[in-house]
Amino acid sequence: MNFKWMFLSSAFFVSQVNAVDVLALYKEDQDVRTHLRSLPKNEVKKYITEIMLPGDKVRLEQVENLLKTTKNLSSEEYFAAAMIMQHGSEPRHYKMAMELSKKSASLDPNNKSANWLSCAAEDRYLLKIGKSQVWGTQLNRKMNADGTHEIYYLENFNKNARPDEQRKLCGIPTLAEIESRLEAMAKLTDRNKQYSLWKTGT
Repeated sequence: MNFKWMFLSSAFFVSQVNAVDVLALYKEDQDVRTHLRSLPKNEVKKYITEIMLPGDKVRLEQVENLLKTTKNLSSEEYFAAAMIMQHGSEPRHYKMAMELSKKSASLDPNNKSANWLSCAAEDRYLLKIGKSQVWGTQLNRKMNADGTHEIYYLENFNKNARPDEQRKLCGIPTLAEIESRLEAMAKLTDRNKQYSLWKTGT
């Protein structure tokens, strides 16, 4: 591993498990993903394998340890913990992400991100146990019909499971908006522009 990867690895891992700061862990989690989106395609797989996934595992274990000893967190802290659990690998991680994000929303009804995350975690949990996602938050990638570039698509999505009224409450686009975004994204070749359009609609 070269010095660049060694630096990134050390920068994104927290060493003090018993003094964990869940907000700092959340920042690391997001910084890793922001950096991932800036990499050229030929470096993405290596970065995910050597940096992101090992870091996700460390952060998740630290959050699990924190939750065993700490019962009173703020809405912001519960949301941060939920996002780290969302980047786990097992159904129980996603189920915990649902519970934590709902706890976050209950403490701060204005925390719209927590409402969104509870739905995204539910979708990820359902897919992991072999069922259809119901909100339409989990994307996958495939080559387009012409074979020119990869596009995003919704994996195993039950469009009729949730009405648009519920989607709006969770900060999720309506079905029509989801379809419009996916159609527009398919015309873009840059994966970061595709992702940005999915997240913002613009």
